[in-house]
Amino acid sequence: MGGNAMSWSVKGHFRANKLFIAMSLLLSAPYVSAQTASVAEGVEGKQATRQAVDLDGVTVSAQRLEESTPIELAKYGNRLQVIEGEEIARRSFVDLAQTLQQMAPALFLMPKSGAFDYVYPSLEGSRSGEILWLVDGVRINNRLYSTTTPLDTIPASMIERVEILEGGQGLFYGTQAVAGVVNVITKATLSTGTDGQLSIGADSNEGRHLSGNVRTAIGPHQFVAYASSDQADGYQAFHKDDYQPSGTDRERGYDVTTAGLKYAINSERVRVSAGYQKTDATLDYAAPNLERVYYNKRTEDLANVKLDWESSESFGFYVKGYYHSWHSYINRLRNVIGSPGAVVVYRDNVFWGYEDYGLNAMAKLAPGNGFEYYLGYDYQNYSGKDESLLIAEQEEEVHALFGQVRMTPDVVEGLALSAGVRHNAPKHGENATIWNVSGQYDVNENLFFRATGGTAYRLPDAEELFGIDPCCTQGNPGLQAEESRNLNASVGGYFDIGQRSASWELVGFARKVDNLIAGVVDPVTEVETYQNTSDSTKVNGFLATTTLPIAESLTVTASYTKTDAKANGRQIDRIPESSAKLMLDFAPPESNFGGSLIATYAGETTQTTSLGAKTYGQYWLLDLSGYLLFGDDGKHRLSGRVENLTDKLYITNVLRTVPDSGGAPYLARNIGSPRTFYLTYSYAF
Repeated sequence: MGGNAMSWSVKGHFRANKLFIAMSLLLSAPYVSAQTASVAEGVEGKQATRQAVDLDGVTVSAQRLEESTPIELAKYGNRLQVIEGEEIARRSFVDLAQTLQQMAPALFLMPKSGAFDYVYPSLEGSRSGEILWLVDGVRINNRLYSTTTPLDTIPASMIERVEILEGGQGLFYGTQAVAGVVNVITKATLSTGTDGQLSIGADSNEGRHLSGNVRTAIGPHQFVAYASSDQADGYQAFHKDDYQPSGTDRERGYDVTTAGLKYAINSERVRVSAGYQKTDATLDYAAPNLERVYYNKRTEDLANVKLDWESSESFGFYVKGYYHSWHSYINRLRNVIGSPGAVVVYRDNVFWGYEDYGLNAMAKLAPGNGFEYYLGYDYQNYSGKDESLLIAEQEEEVHALFGQVRMTPDVVEGLALSAGVRHNAPKHGENATIWNVSGQYDVNENLFFRATGGTAYRLPDAEELFGIDPCCTQGNPGLQAEESRNLNASVGGYFDIGQRSASWELVGFARKVDNLIAGVVDPVTEVETYQNTSDSTKVNGFLATTTLPIAESLTVTASYTKTDAKANGRQIDRIPESSAKLMLDFAPPESNFGGSLIATYAGETTQTTSLGAKTYGQYWLLDLSGYLLFGDDGKHRLSGRVENLTDKLYITNVLRTVPDSGGAPYLARNIGSPRTFYLTYSYAF
C-alpha cells in the first residue's frame, strides 16, 4: 500500500466528463475515414532493423499513429525492445513481472515474494517511480503513491507483446516517463479469419493457471475476447529464522482473474476501436509477525475508445479517451500475543483506490519535403482516497500540449533527427515545460550511432499533494514537479557468423533529477511536510548487449549493466550497482521443440531502514524452460519451466520487525521464489 494514506473526492461532473469523451469519439466516426492497420511480425535481418527497430531479430510495424509511435521513435534514436507473446508463452511465464525479470536487458526487476506481487524495478538506474507503465497505451501507474508498482495483477497470458522504450520519454508520454516507458499490448485484433487458444497449467507452489482467447473478423468488424485465472497458495515469504510465533499467515498466495474484450471497425480510412478489461484479485501481503490473515481485495477496470483517421499518406490523426478505476480493500486479522487463539480485527475492508480518466489526441503532417510535424494534446484527471489517513478532498487535473519536428533520411542519407517540446499545466502546483532532441545515423549496414537527450518530469502524487494527517504527514498543493535532464547515447552494429546475423550495442546513460520531493520534518511539531528540496539524484552508467548465433540451433543473448546512482553521495536504495542477463536459446530450424536457459545476476543492493542500511544481492539465478509442439500442424503445445533451478536462497527486501517478547527490533528478510516447477498445456485453433 505504500505506507501513508489519503482521500480525494470525485467531483460531480466526473461521470459526465467520461461519457462526453466516449460519446464525442463515437459520434465523430461518420464524418471521417481511416485506414485499417496491420501488424507484421517475425522479420529478421539488418535491413529490417534499420527501417524499423532492432529487436534481436524481431520487427514489429504498425500503420496507426498511436501504435506506430514507439517504432517511429526508435528510428530517431530511441532504444526500443519488444518481447513477443509467443516468446512468453513458450517459457511458461505466468505474469508480466517474471517476463521482464528474465527478458528485458536494460530493466532490473525483482519481485518481492514471487508471482503477482509488488516488484522493485530500475530502468537504467532509475527509482521505481520514474518508469511509466501502460496497458494498451493507458497509464496504470498508481496515482496515490508513485512508488507503488502496478504489476501485481497483469497475467502473462493476455500479452500480445511488450514494448520497452528507454530514456526520457516525457515528450509524448508525460509524467513519470523519466527513465522510460513499458507498454503492455493485450491480444490484438485480426483483419481476417478466426483463431484462439486454450491453456491449462500448474506449478509446484500449489498454483493453477487457466487462460483462453478467441479472435475473429466479420467483414469490417473485428472482435477479441480473452480471460485468465491464476491461483496459488504460494511459498513462505520470509526467512524461516525471521518469523515470530504470532506470525501464523506464512504462505503468500494470490488469486487473480482477468477478462477483456476488444472491438474495432474499419472503413477505407477510418478505424474506430474500443477495449475493456476487468480484473478481480485477492493478493496476500506477507508479514513475519502478528498476522493471521492479511490481504488486499482488488478490483480494476480499464477502458478506452479511439478514433483513427488517415485522410491521406501525408496526414493522420487520432483521438482517444480512457478510464482507469483501481479499488483495493485491506483486510487484516491479527493474533493476540499471549492469548493463543484470540484474534483482533485490525482492518476490515478498509478502502484505498483511485480513478483516472483522460483524453489523448495527436496529428501528423508529412508534406513530403523531408520533414514531418506532430502536434498533440493530453488531458489527465485523477482522484482517489485511502481511508487509513486523513487527506484533503481534492482532485488533480493536467492539461498538456506537445509538438515535434522530424527530419527524415530523405534530407541527409542515413540521418534521422527530431526535436520537440511539451508544456504541462496542472491544476495544483506550477507549470512545467520540457524538451527533447534525438537522432540516429546509419554509417553503413553494419554500424550505427544514436542518441536522445532532453528533460523529463514527475508530477507530485496524491500523498505528496493532499496529506493532512495532523500527527504524521502534511501534503503540499504548491509542490512543483521533479525535473530531470537525461542523455542516452549508443553505438552498435551487425556482423555475420556463418549464414546468420549477430548484433551488438554499447549504451551510455546519464540522468540528473532536481527539485526532489521529500518529506521534511518540522523540528518543533515533528510533523513531516512534503517540500521541493535542493537534493538531487545523479545516475551514470552503461549497458553492453549482444546477440550471437553460435550454432545453427543455438543463440546467445547477453547484457551487462553498470550503474552509479547517487543521492546525497551514496547509492540509491534498491538500485543494484550492476546487473546482468544471459540467455542461451535452443531452437533447431523447422523443428517442433526448443528451450532456453536464462541466468540473471543482481549486484550489490542497499536498503536503508530505521535500523540502518542493509546490503544484499550479488547472486545469480537460473531458469530452465522448454516446449514441444505436437498434433496436427503443431496445434498442441506442452511447455515447462524450472524457476530458480539451483534453489538459491536470496533476499529481495527487508522489513523492520519487533519480537513478540518485546526485545530489540530486527530486520526480517523477504526471500525470493524458491525452486518452482511450471507445466502448461495449450491448444490452438
